[in-house]
Parts: sequence; structure tokens; C-alpha cells
Amino acid sequence: MKNDQLIKGLFAGILGGLVATAAKSWWEIKYPVRSEEAETPPVVLANKVKKSMGKDPVRDENKGLVSDAIHWTFGTSVGAAYGALAANNPAISSGLGLPFSLGFWTVTHGSTIPMLGLEPYPVNVRMDYAWNEFAGHLLYGVTLEVVRRTTLAVID
Repeated sequence: MKNDQLIKGLFAGILGGLVATAAKSWWEIKYPVRSEEAETPPVVLANKVKKSMGKDPVRDENKGLVSDAIHWTFGTSVGAAYGALAANNPAISSGLGLPFSLGFWTVTHGSTIPMLGLEPYPVNVRMDYAWNEFAGHLLYGVTLEVVRRTTLAVID
């Protein structure tokens, strides 16, 4: 039944997204993607939204919470969508998640996030930061796919 597969895929994707976000978060602690002084894209986004509403920027003591909340929500949501799409289209999960990882990086940190002014383009930051961000997305995608497959194997 297609609906049953969709629900299982969604669940496996949510779990995969959580674990993959944890893996990428760990990666960024070990291999920084920006200087400690630089605002994270989620904080820059929150400040843009708050400014558009005539509100004060995010207070320093709340920046970590705001950044984590947006980062974890986004990472888990992407995992959910990936799991749901892969349930009825196995090509999405080909290559152990690496093709997805490349696309995910391309549409986020490789283009959209810089276009929105949330962070510089990869060619405009230190090379190690750019590579760390790229590699973190590869880790995210592979982790997402491994957890998704493992979860489906257990619940099927």
C-alpha cells in the first residue's frame, strides 16, 4: 500500500533528519564553517524577520537557542521530505545519499542562503570553511540515508 510506505518513509526520514542534523552539528564543532564572531545564517534570518517587523534583533544570550531551533527544525524537515519522497521514488536515495547531499548543499549554502544575504558565497570565505560546510552536507546526506534505510529495515 502506497500510503503505508509514505508514512514509514516519513517516519524514517524524520529519524534520519534528527540523526543527520546531530552528525552535522558535531562536524561543525570539530571542523568550523565560519569564524566564531560571524553570525549563523539562522540568526541573520531571524534578525531580518525581526527588523521587518520593527522589532529589536535577537539578544546575544538567545542567539544559540535561535540558531539551534532553526537549524534542527530545518534539518529534521528536510529529512522528513527526503524520507517521504524516497518512499515512492527510490532514485532519490541512490548513491547512499551522496547525490542528494550535493543537491542539498547546492540549493542551500551554494546558492540560496548567500542570495538571501544570510552568509557569503563559498568562494568569498576561507577555503577551509567552505570545504568544511560542503563536507558537512555530505555527512548529513549519508547519515540521513543510512538511518532511513536502517529504520525501514527494522519497521518493515
